[in-house]
Amino acid sequence: MKKKISLSMAITVMFVAMTVTFCITMIISSRLFEAKVESVNEKEVMYDKISDIDQAVRQNFYTAVDDTQLLESMAAGYVAGLGDGESEYLSAAQVTEYQQMMDGKIIGIGADFVKSREDSGYMKIYRVYTDSPADVQGIVANDTITAINGQSTINMSLETAQEMLSGVSGETVDITYLHEGTETQATLTHKAYDAPSVSYSVHDSIGYIKIAGFSAKTASELDYATNNLISQGVKALAIDLRNNADKDFDSAAAAADVLLKEGTTMYAVYNDGERKVLYTSDKNAVSVPVVVITNSGTGYAAEMFASMMKDTGGAKTVGTTTMGKGTLQKLFRLPDGSGVKITVATLSPVSSAVYNGTGIAPDYEKVLETAQEQNFYALTVETDPQIQRAFEVANNLAGNQ
Repeated sequence: MKKKISLSMAITVMFVAMTVTFCITMIISSRLFEAKVESVNEKEVMYDKISDIDQAVRQNFYTAVDDTQLLESMAAGYVAGLGDGESEYLSAAQVTEYQQMMDGKIIGIGADFVKSREDSGYMKIYRVYTDSPADVQGIVANDTITAINGQSTINMSLETAQEMLSGVSGETVDITYLHEGTETQATLTHKAYDAPSVSYSVHDSIGYIKIAGFSAKTASELDYATNNLISQGVKALAIDLRNNADKDFDSAAAAADVLLKEGTTMYAVYNDGERKVLYTSDKNAVSVPVVVITNSGTGYAAEMFASMMKDTGGAKTVGTTTMGKGTLQKLFRLPDGSGVKITVATLSPVSSAVYNGTGIAPDYEKVLETAQEQNFYALTVETDPQIQRAFEVANNLAGNQ
């Protein structure tokens, strides 16, 4: 027999439920309010300090304050205060340049070069691309760049030289270079040229693939190279990622997809602690073992590619430990056209440990001698110890199949 609940009892139950709900809501609201107040108080302290500094400067600085420069420096200083070397503030002009670079519109002069101790610290060219501005000028391998826009390259870093020699198609750059002992000054005009990111060759039964960088066309180039090598009967692949520190993560993931079986290839951990799938691959996979060659110059997108190959593709690595650049950045545009490029996540491999800050240690370490390291551009496939060690590992893997 069912018992009936009296009206007074029903009202009492409803009142209790409402009271509990109200209390829970008040507790949550109170905590949110306290957190908000704490955040507001922290910001108030921050703004007060900036205001105090501004007042002291404007009352006592020995000359007029350039407010535009001051604002730009404050914005850059804020991001620098995060303590993350990969995050940075970009002016409106820098945002435009960054987007052009990511779209592949920023191009160099068509020459690869290194900081050469043997050439008084100048930039020594070791490769010139066909029909590039450097090639049109008549610059060849072993020439040295002694000045860029009138600035000597002796005390210039390699990164600075690369940046100064880059620009949008149609822009010009002045260089001074030495060719067979004769110094020449020239104005080069940036223009598009064919610079394949993937090159390949066959050595006995091993296919050697060099990925110099990552771009939108790398995946198709790698697919063509892989199919060509396998059609020639190679029994393993050695993929060289040394000195590749490209930051095009999407293109690197697409290239890895050419070689990997179906599944997740990389996760990302965001500021809320959640681990989310970042990249996946399809069912198509390479049918032979893969060895990846790395060094301390392997970073960012190339480092992620190596991690994907290890975890999802079962590849082995040869060489030395990578850079340890395992974070993901995103550009946020500001209303005035400027922007902040900030780290939004840490890359998290499928099964290996997170490598950000530590790098990926090789399965088979092979260190170049000092002289070989300094003149790596002069090494060939036959004379490069790290490539030869990779071939040995590749042969062993192929023999175990």
